[in-house]
Amino acid sequence: MNILEISNLNFIYNTSGTLNNGQLQNVNGSKDIFSAPALRDINIKIPKGSIVTVCGPTGCGKSTLLKLLKQEIAPAGALSGEIIFDGKPLSSLSAFEQGSRIAILLQNPEDQIVTDKDWHELAYGLENLGYERSSVENRLAEMLSFFRLEPIARTDTDKLSGGQKQLVLLASLFAVSPELLLLDEPISQLDPETSELFIGTLKRLHEKLGTTIIIAEHKLKSLLPISDSVIVMDKGSVKAYGPYKEVKTVLEQTLPPLISEKDSCPAPASPSLSLKNIYFRYSLKSPDVLENLCADFRKGLIYAIFGCNAAGKTTLLNVISGLYKPQEGRIKTLQKKPKIAYLPQNADLLFISDTVKGELKASGISPGRIPEHIRNLDPARSPYDLSGGEKQLLALTKLIGSDPDIILLDEPTKGTDVILSKTILNELKRFTENDKIVIMSTHDIAFAKSSADMCAIMSMGRLTAFKPGKEFFESNRLYRI
Repeated sequence: MNILEISNLNFIYNTSGTLNNGQLQNVNGSKDIFSAPALRDINIKIPKGSIVTVCGPTGCGKSTLLKLLKQEIAPAGALSGEIIFDGKPLSSLSAFEQGSRIAILLQNPEDQIVTDKDWHELAYGLENLGYERSSVENRLAEMLSFFRLEPIARTDTDKLSGGQKQLVLLASLFAVSPELLLLDEPISQLDPETSELFIGTLKRLHEKLGTTIIIAEHKLKSLLPISDSVIVMDKGSVKAYGPYKEVKTVLEQTLPPLISEKDSCPAPASPSLSLKNIYFRYSLKSPDVLENLCADFRKGLIYAIFGCNAAGKTTLLNVISGLYKPQEGRIKTLQKKPKIAYLPQNADLLFISDTVKGELKASGISPGRIPEHIRNLDPARSPYDLSGGEKQLLALTKLIGSDPDIILLDEPTKGTDVILSKTILNELKRFTENDKIVIMSTHDIAFAKSSADMCAIMSMGRLTAFKPGKEFFESNRLYRI
């Protein structure tokens, strides 16, 4: 039996018009020339209890499809077609049915966490659905144990790493026992080990509970072996749907191979930015996140920082940016006041306008100066409705347009396919050619191998000595594709 049956689904963002046979019509009958369809003629049936991976290039419609399956977060726009959930029109489900039977994990965990402590987050959904206290306590204990979250149960949610937030949210969703679980790029912010743990946990939960799971993701290596079927999307349409062996050819044609390794030769120079004996902790009684950390950064180079989730990578970027002030240590720069731009994990924090056009205008980028790599973005679209990768590209374009001396990037390829990763890579190379510095925290080994001049690992509050990219990857056994 199918839990989902989607027929002739079409969708266009941010328009008050209507769809007629998949074509947008304004009130006066003219076609809307500003918005391109985000979804085109989607027809799929998903059996109960299956695991389905949705893949395709950045902006192909993966996130849009998932959001339309969860009505309370469905984007605004013109919609046609039919979505049947467990034999009933999705639109006919009550708010309680939607909340208890369908759950979604969004790309940015910050958009979804609503409480102050981890255990509160796990209990929140159950309490909202009216579970008795004894049931809440039982489910809470069950989730903390199964997900191995007991050590951080009382931790403030705003002190967690991106990966820890993902695990907490996954546990909170499974606590209400949904029949359909939607995951939008759940491993994009996870280090390789945490990613394997996440997928392994997902597989065990599926085996025990039989939940139908739909996962939109770019990182496919670990997901394909546990998937019953794969949906390949491109330009809003489904290009292939079936077991991996049946769609493999279409998938390989749609997504190009991994990017290649960079043979970096950093030029010797005096450091433009030096961190000396940096100590940082979040409160007086909490342990040091950064401990006697020292590092030098030189002009014209791209630096990549690896490390497990919660190792302190984001904290380090916040200290360099000036958002956090270290309790001890010094930050020295050759320039008196270098201009520093920072792209956090959640690119939404940089947006201030209702449209892509407005974002570019606010950054001083006139229509005649829009870079070629961003011209395909719909200028009338809300930046908040873009795919994760498109948001990253727009945010990076804004930062580079502000002409900073140093750019800090926290997971810059989150939500991006290989094509978009190449675009970001080329933009960063052009940026550093002008004697600028790029410092990025990343789990994307392939991207770092292609882009980084210098690499290091964050561990126990410190950075290992930076090594040239080629030397770093040859000397480490685990940091390899």
